[in-house]
Amino acid sequence: MTIENTTAQTHPVEQGDILFVGLDLGTSQSAVATSSGLRVNTASVIGWPKDLVSYKLHQKTILFGDECLRNRMSVDIYYPLERGVIAELVKGKKGEEDQRKSQAPTEFIRHVLSLAEPKEHQQVYLVAGSPAEATIQDKQAVIDATSGLVNAVLVVSQPFLVAYGLGMYGFSLVVDIGAGTTDICRMHGTLPDEIDQKTLFKAGTFIDNLLFELVQAKYPNANLTKQMAVQFKEKYAFVGQMSEQVSVELIVDGKPARCDITKEMKEACESILPDIIAAVRSLITSFDPDFQADLRMNIVLAGCVSRMRGLPQVIEQGLADLGQVSVKVVPDPVFAGAIGALKLAQDMPLSEWQHL
Repeated sequence: MTIENTTAQTHPVEQGDILFVGLDLGTSQSAVATSSGLRVNTASVIGWPKDLVSYKLHQKTILFGDECLRNRMSVDIYYPLERGVIAELVKGKKGEEDQRKSQAPTEFIRHVLSLAEPKEHQQVYLVAGSPAEATIQDKQAVIDATSGLVNAVLVVSQPFLVAYGLGMYGFSLVVDIGAGTTDICRMHGTLPDEIDQKTLFKAGTFIDNLLFELVQAKYPNANLTKQMAVQFKEKYAFVGQMSEQVSVELIVDGKPARCDITKEMKEACESILPDIIAAVRSLITSFDPDFQADLRMNIVLAGCVSRMRGLPQVIEQGLADLGQVSVKVVPDPVFAGAIGALKLAQDMPLSEWQHL
């Protein structure tokens, strides 16, 4: 696990003066959990009105989250988080679009932290999740974006935070399948090292793009958007055997039509499985042989894509040659990472925070 920090505390504070915040920054969705009991999630998008008319419509200079997606025809949308980390800032360019891109990460994180509703007198101690193999530069980008917004911040491996929140400190494997990345962490009673973690870049967005291409190829005369493909995946995603037909309504040649996309849905959803199974297999078989069975029997899936029907069973089948395997899904895939981050923030002694 890698920990990074921002500004050190200059004077002692009492527990009641602090708002602890756990933050899961995701490519598609970001979630916040606070010590005051708030649980909030939002789409990881930011947008600016396209022109004077759209500004008159929205009466805002910047829009965030789901409001951007609902009004995407009148808003220039930016995704400030790519592959689960802050997108590279555009530097040294003066165009309006470049300026917006450079502002997007900080503006979005400012918005997400405002959802935590800190009181005026409170200091904010933040733990934020990052991909398992995020670089030092990736972590520093998160730190830079929170500068002036929080009093202290730790940037920690996202799958480790899921495990920590579930109290899975012993032998276990967490597979966190988000939109931009799939992050895998091997737990074994101590802080995980780099060799205990893997990041894959096939996850929810990869499925969305492939599903869009497959359905478009099957129904070339249909009016189809990538946002529609995302909605189809979120509603019907499955892997393995499926007895029901996945049928959706599309506009084909100008008329509504029911379209069967069962085969396309299965192919798109299963496209990420070989890499995930191979990575999990590698982390199991490279571990101490005396404890490999413990890892196999404690595989936990998290992240928005973990809710795909049939996923635990297919992963179990893919690893069956190693011996008995047990795969489960976390109770709350949306907030598991944020809750783990909050728990870590609250468990850290104040003296440790103040020495950051």
